Amino acid sequence: MQTLLNQLNAVPGVIGSMVCGADGQLLAHAFPLVFDASALAETARYAAESTAGLETVTGPVRLLELRHANARIVVRPVLGANLLFLCSPSMNVHPLAISMSVAVPKLEKLVAERATPAPRAPAAGAPPAAPPGQLYAAVQRIDAVIERRRLDPCRARGAIALKAGFALGFIDAATPDDAEKLSKLKAAATQVLGEPF
Repeated sequence: MQTLLNQLNAVPGVIGSMVCGADGQLLAHAFPLVFDASALAETARYAAESTAGLETVTGPVRLLELRHANARIVVRPVLGANLLFLCSPSMNVHPLAISMSVAVPKLEKLVAERATPAPRAPAAGAPPAAPPGQLYAAVQRIDAVIERRRLDPCRARGAIALKAGFALGFIDAATPDDAEKLSKLKAAATQVLGEPF
């Protein structure tokens, strides 16, 4: 996977690239060292949720291009993952599209072959975690409903994120509570999942 990303980075205007699993996991990246790995992992979660949410609203997404003053972000959904590029704002997307058309079948095969790692057990003697806040607890309840109803987690969470106005993947046990966000999250989850929160 790394070799493919390095080849794609050779396209003029590409600064870095990454492969994000459909579950939001960062599978591989080829970014300069100045980019923080935890920020790339958060971006992977956000890309998975956003793409899934967008597909819920618009149907299948073939290519997503976000233009900013200082950069251009290109996301290409592939089977089981998303291919994300950070590019210079003036780059020509056509050479990248041609390179992607060659790389995507190989990438889809690699994603399909990749085994999901088993979750790690907490370290022995680790201090107990602080109790989660209401916002995090609401996300946990949402995840439980999604799992109980056997819904596609990225699609359901993406639809909720679009309605709430923020990605659920950015909320963890350390996220401080925010009454307005909590209210938006509960309303969005109720609307998407059809159950009161």
